[in-house]
Amino acid sequence: MATTLLRKTVLTAAGIAATAGGIAGPAIAAHAAPTTSTSVVADRKGHGERELDVRYEAQPNFYFCGPAAARNALSVQGKNIDVHAMAKE
Repeated sequence: MATTLLRKTVLTAAGIAATAGGIAGPAIAAHAAPTTSTSVVADRKGHGERELDVRYEAQPNFYFCGPAAARNALSVQGKNIDVHAMAKE
């Protein structure tokens, strides 16, 4: 009987510890200090950083996320497409 009570007590404590770790872990990680590593990624030709000319346009409503993202990505290639035309396609 004493073994069963001890076993239940240990399992309860382990369950509480696991639950607390599962709740506290993401909360602690969310407030972690940001890393300050500054590294320049070279492209395939060995050059340094490149800056893309994106003509950003915000999405006009909550359900145009795909057409707005595609329109912003295509603006790098010089294509100027309307978000509504992109959504229609």
